Parts: sequence; C-alpha cells; structure tokens
Amino acid sequence: MVAFRKLFPVLAVLTLLLGASSAFAQAGAPLQCTANSGVPPVVRAEGYTELVGDIVISCTGGNPAAPFFANFQLFLNTNITSRLLASNQSEALLMVDEPGLARTNVGGGEGTPTPFCVAGVGANSVALGAGSCNGPNTTETFQSGFNTVFYAQRVQEATSARENALVWAGVPVIPPGSNRTRTFRITNVRANAAGLGASQTLIPTQIVAFVSVTPPGTLPIDNPQQVVGYVQQGLLFAVRNASNGDSLSIGLDQCTSAGANRDFRSDPLRSGDLPVFGNFRFREGFQTAFKPQIDANQNGAVPGTSFSSESGFVRTTSTNGQVTGTAGLADSGTRLAVRFQNVPANLRVFVSTTDIGAGAGAPTAMATPRAVYVSTDVNGASNLGAPGIRVPAAPFSQGNLTGGISSFTPQLIEVPITAGTGVAVWEVVAANPSVNEDFLFSFGLGFTNAAGSTQVGLGTAQVVGNLAPFYAAGSSAERMNTLLPLPRFVSRTETTDTVRVQACQTNLLFPYVTNWAGFDTGIAIANTSQDPYTDPQNRTQNGRCTLNYFGTLPSGQALTTTRETTNAEVTAGQTITMVLSTGGSLGLRGNPNMQGYIIAVCDFRFGHGFAFITDGPIGQARVAEGYLALVLDGGDDNTRLRGQANGEVRGH
Repeated sequence: MVAFRKLFPVLAVLTLLLGASSAFAQAGAPLQCTANSGVPPVVRAEGYTELVGDIVISCTGGNPAAPFFANFQLFLNTNITSRLLASNQSEALLMVDEPGLARTNVGGGEGTPTPFCVAGVGANSVALGAGSCNGPNTTETFQSGFNTVFYAQRVQEATSARENALVWAGVPVIPPGSNRTRTFRITNVRANAAGLGASQTLIPTQIVAFVSVTPPGTLPIDNPQQVVGYVQQGLLFAVRNASNGDSLSIGLDQCTSAGANRDFRSDPLRSGDLPVFGNFRFREGFQTAFKPQIDANQNGAVPGTSFSSESGFVRTTSTNGQVTGTAGLADSGTRLAVRFQNVPANLRVFVSTTDIGAGAGAPTAMATPRAVYVSTDVNGASNLGAPGIRVPAAPFSQGNLTGGISSFTPQLIEVPITAGTGVAVWEVVAANPSVNEDFLFSFGLGFTNAAGSTQVGLGTAQVVGNLAPFYAAGSSAERMNTLLPLPRFVSRTETTDTVRVQACQTNLLFPYVTNWAGFDTGIAIANTSQDPYTDPQNRTQNGRCTLNYFGTLPSGQALTTTRETTNAEVTAGQTITMVLSTGGSLGLRGNPNMQGYIIAVCDFRFGHGFAFITDGPIGQARVAEGYLALVLDGGDDNTRLRGQANGEVRGH
C-alpha cells in the first residue's frame, strides 16, 4: 500500500490544480458517505466463484479544494475468488463516478459520460472510453483529471486457506462539496459460496461484506457492513427413465446385447440409431442458477447494469498497448456435467449432443438448443480460445437417440470411458432468467456379446450430476488464481446407481438329495439357451456349472466336499448328468454318503434341472421319485427368464 506521507507532493499538485477553480461547490458540510448493496443476488451453494452484488458508496460534502488519497479495503466472510490478471491485480474493480454514464454539468444540462480511465500496473493507464483523463474539468461533475477505474490488489494472508480481502490503494478522492455527489462502485467481486454452504434452516446463508477506508477519518462511511449475496442450492439432479418418470433401474444381462443388438465390434463408429434408455435431468434450484457465458450487449456495459450471465462487468484491459486480461469475463457459461463411475468394462455410453427440449422453459423448436455438448478435460473445463468461442465435440457419426419423450430427435455422441470413469459436459448457451428450468439429456447404452466378442464386465455404474468445471474442496479452486477457469464449482460426491450389468446365470435348487440307506440321487442339468424363442445371437450361451452341497454325512459328520465345478463349459443345447454316489459329466465327482440339498449355479441363462431318487437300479427299484429343480431367479432383475409364470419359479 502507498504510505500516506508519500502522497504529500501529489496532494500539493492537486491543490494547485483545483484551488483556483471556483466552479466546484464550496466547502460546507463535512464529507460523509453511505454504503449500499441494493438487492443482493441469490448465488449457488455449489459455486467457488459466485458474483456477489455491487457495493456503491455515495459521498457528499467536504472541500473540493482539499483532495486526498485513500485506500479502500473490502472484506468478505468467505474467500474472495475474483480472477487474478497480472502482478497480483484482481479483476475486481473500484469505479469512480459511474464511468460510461452521462452526468449533469455544474451549470445544468447533460454533460459527457464519465470516461473509463483505467489505472494500470504501476503508473501506466489507458483510456477505454469517451472523454479525457488529462487535466481538471471545471464544468463536469465527475472526478476529472484522474483515473476512474482501479484494479484491486491481492492481500496475502498468513494462512493459505484464507484469502478474504482486497485493497484498492492510493485512490484519489476529490470531495464533491455540499451540492453534489461522488460515487465509488465496487464490482466484479467473486466469492466462495461453497465455503459457506446452503442454510439448513429457514434463514438463508448470507455473504457479508465490510468496507474500510484508510487513513482513518478521511472518508467516513455509514453502514460499512452489507449483505451482498444469499446462498441457495443451485442444482437439483436426477436420473429419469426413458419416459421421464421418477424411477430408473436398468438391468443388463452380461450374455445378451444392449443397444438394439448393435454390433460395435465390426463397425465401432458406424452411423445408426440407439434407443433412449433414460434421461439426465438438471433442474435449477432458482431461476438464475444456469447462465450463458455473456450477454450479447454486456461488453461495453455501464456500471450498475444487471445481466443474467456468468460474466460480470466486462472491460478488456491493456498496459502499454499489450492486453493483460479481461476484467469480468467468464470462460464459459454454466456447464452441466454427468460424471460416470465404475462403468463395467466394454459397456459403451452415448448421450445426446443437446438438451432434448423437454421441461419448463424449453423452446418449442430445437434449432437453437439451450445447451450443447462440449469437449473438456476431466474437470469439465476446456481452453476456449477467444472469448465466447466454445468447442463442441464431434457427434457420433450421424446416429440419433430415438424413442424419447421429445419430438426432437437429438444426435448422439459417445462418452469416452477410461478405467471405468468418464464425463459428459454440456454448456448452457441460453437460459430464461424468469423460469425454473429443467434441462434434459438423453442417454443410450451399447455392447455386444456375440460369439468371439469381448465380454462386458459385471458391476453397477454410478453417475454424479455436477455443475462444471468442478474441483475438490480444499484445492486452489477456492482461492484467487490466474489459471483456473471462471466459473468453477465444488465436486459433488452424491452418486446414483444407474446401470447394472448382471451375470448371465441360472440358479437351480435341488431341495432334497440323498445317498443314505441304499438310496441314491441322479441329477440332470440342461443348457436350454438354444431355443426357438430368442434371437440367434443369444443362442450361444456357454458356461460352467458349480454345484454347492449343503447337508451332512451319516451320524451328522460335516461334508468333506462342499463345492465342485465342471471342468469344461456346458454348451448351448447340452445336458449333463451326475449320480450323487459316483459323479458324472465334465469331471463331476459327486458327493458320496451325503444327504441334504444342492444349489447349482450355471454361467448361462435358461438352464433347467431334474432330479431322480431311487433305492436301486431302474427295473429293480422298489421306491423311485423325480422332481424338477426350482429356478431361484426371476422378478424385476431377470424379467426374460424362462419359466417365470409356471411352477418352477421360487414364488410358486
């Protein structure tokens, strides 16, 4: 900061320049200022870089012939996260006398607008608007002859986690006198709302600012503490079914194909359509939660103008003719991200390249979508190049997602999945600030397990809905920096189970088997996946069978064999047999002298079993009994299982 004693030579010059002018109002009432933040905006609880409301300091009185320098300092009750431009300069601005606005002449009538005279690094400055910054002007009511726009300086804190202060050092102040007003506007201040979080009570969390001016007493301010934002949850995310219903439970069989039996092995990028499996719904927590990057008229705006965009007060700055930064401009609009986790191997995910135009606030014609798929890094950020230019990803050939709830049929694009994780990101390019909007994005799935293909893995894929770009709590994203994008958000951890790939198995219960007292039990297991009811592609399910033995030996001794597995796969259409006392097909040894039950787990769908108990060979037996094995599968998870409506099923 500039030491006040070093400013005496400059003050002397100011006194010489202004003391001879009688056009300024004469000293009368003492200088007095009042701070006001107007109507504070609602900001997102997920946001690290939320734009808070402007603070306007209005001053009257004082002696215009006695100018001075002052240091304005701003404090928040959370970290300040405005972008750093250069040399620890922040994009947060202090503007004197509302640059760009015409002001009334001293003698009456409309004067020229207050010029944008920007104080650059050190002694450099450049005018970015109409008017002159050189010399005193005795007819205009703005503070002429001096810079009117000042960049904040970063205030380093002792602890790296805390950075809640900015300072505008050495700001020249000419008291307006008793008949006029001098204004100081603080704008482009961004705050870490995620550090405060949404309130759990009926009273919203507040972002509070405190303004201080030094040297003490030079610029007394009434109401220096102001509320500049109310924190509220910005995103409500849900996974919906294909008809946009509340529930979604997608169960895929490992041995069958998703995506209308698309064979992605032979033509991984061929064009074609996929059916909609479900939808990702992003709902605004309040009307202005989702915003485009910048309003068409925002660059060149005047102070105090309100825009529903991610950008603030936008001014391109330069030093000695070299561009050093763009104050107020965000890198992108709000981005809506779906993060995929634990995706089973070889399961392919496809999403719509735009929102599908359903829900509140959606346009009737999707020629101008509200959100578009963009290429990003793993955090949902991307290098956009020049301001306003976004990088849409190339669609998946010319394929579409069909069968959804919208008359608009969107193109599809494949989401890159690496080690089970991936991210799909859409950027908001248009939003209605008067409506709580829903943004819906359809998705489809694809894999093929035809003969010779790589089998899809087992498991349950989860998704996380996020505003993007997103970064972990406790990272540098919570502080001011020059590298990370604006806006940015906290990385959420709430997962939703979305797709389950389940093993193609048949579980058969043989409820009673015995090799006691001269009795023996024979069992047969048939692989009936080869049948006239399914697509030929699904008739080649082969797999081994594991027999799990439960029971005892005579006199209650524990079984010596509790499990055995065939030494080869049971092929489609094959039936294997085994006798409990001596074993049988594919290396099964049986389990002599046991009595109890068997659960056979076979790695193919549509297996069936039969058991036969006798006290001697066929033709000589006095007692014989046969029964069908109970199929333990069925219900919502295995709706395609044979026999679900007959006596084999466990429920019967």
